[in-house]
Amino acid sequence: NAAIDWIRARDSRGPWMATVSFTAAHTPVQPPPASLRASPLAGEAFDCSSSAAQHPLTGQMIEALDKEFGRLLVETGLARSLSDGSLQYDPKATRTTIVIVGDNGSFPGAVRAPFDPQRAKSTAYQSGVWVPLIVAGPQVVQPGRDVEAMVTPVDLFRLSGDMAGGDTV
Repeated sequence: NAAIDWIRARDSRGPWMATVSFTAAHTPVQPPPASLRASPLAGEAFDCSSSAAQHPLTGQMIEALDKEFGRLLVETGLARSLSDGSLQYDPKATRTTIVIVGDNGSFPGAVRAPFDPQRAKSTAYQSGVWVPLIVAGPQVVQPGRDVEAMVTPVDLFRLSGDMAGGDTV
């Protein structure tokens, strides 16, 4: 809510940057509020420390994060809700670049096949450091492509500087 209020208060003519951090899919693993769930959790009683409970709970936490991110886009005017619950987002319709990045890999209890839980978060294996990075907006030269190169959050410093027109070399 604070991020939405802050973004709405910005002067749309001048440059600005907002960073919004969602920690929903992180420890402690716990059921999200019912209002953010796409579907109910069976039984509603989970031992959040058990590996068996971490799969469905992590899925619910990611769905809650997705719902809140969608709300941020809609309430700031970057997207609109459609009757089927999906969002309509046109990156070229605004001057806004959206960057979505994870901070690290999944905890062993949340890892799904074909990945190995022994090579998850807190390991140096690719699946322990592999995170999503999505960049969308009018400045993206080749949208819709999948880049297989490894990227770290440090790479975002250059991206941010380049988007602001700064000398980042």
